[in-house]
Amino acid sequence: MIISSFNIQNDYKIYNSKKASEIKKYIEDNKIDIIGMQEVFSLCNRDLKKLLSNYKMVGKYRSLYSKINEKNPIISKYPIIKYKTYRLSSYPSKYKRIMTHAVVLYNGEEISIYNTHLEIKIKRVKRKQFFEIYRILKNDKRPKILMGDFNSKIDDPLFNSFISLLNIMDIKRIPIFDNTFKTHKDKKAIDHIFISSDFIIKKYDVIKYLDISDHYPLLLSLDILKK
Repeated sequence: MIISSFNIQNDYKIYNSKKASEIKKYIEDNKIDIIGMQEVFSLCNRDLKKLLSNYKMVGKYRSLYSKINEKNPIISKYPIIKYKTYRLSSYPSKYKRIMTHAVVLYNGEEISIYNTHLEIKIKRVKRKQFFEIYRILKNDKRPKILMGDFNSKIDDPLFNSFISLLNIMDIKRIPIFDNTFKTHKDKKAIDHIFISSDFIIKKYDVIKYLDISDHYPLLLSLDILKK
C-alpha cells in the first residue's frame, strides 16, 4: 500500500489548472493508493475531481463561507465505506480546523484514514485539537493511519505530549526529520504520518522534486499485518 500526505498550498490568486495535472502525475507516477491533502481550495478541488475520476474523493470544506475556503480531502483507489469531517476546536483563532476521516476497504479489512491541518499559532487551541484527535482515535478499533500538516516540529513539547498519547495506543510517528516546509531554516518536519501497530513500514521519503507548493509531500510504503 502506498500512502502520501501533501499540503498543496492554497494559491488561489495565481492558480492554474496545470497544478492539478502535476498532482495527478505525482499520484500516478508513484502508484499512490491513498493520499491526504491539505489546503485544497475550490478551483483545484474541481479540477482534481475531473482528473482523478478513477479515485474516490471525500471531505468537506472547513468553513461555510470563504473566498479561500479549503478542505482536507482523502483520495483513495480503494472503496470508501463511509466518511466524516470532524470540526475541531478553533476559537479564538481565525482559522477553522477540521479532520477528515474515511473508512477504506483494503483486502477485505476496514482501515481508518485520518487527514488534518492544525492550528499554527495559538498553543491552547492546538492543545485542544490534539486532545480531540486523541479521543477520536482512541474510540476507533480499526487499523489507523493519521496524516497531515500539524504545524508542529518534533522538538515542540506540546507535540511530543501528543505523540506520547498516541504511543500509548501503539500508534507511532513515521520518523521523518527532513524539512517538509520550504521556508523553514531548520530541517525539522511539520508534516507527519502516524500508523498503528497493525502495519509494517517498507520505506518512506520526502519528495523534493515536486515544486508546486510551499510544502513537500510525504510518501510511505507499508504492508498490513495478517491476523
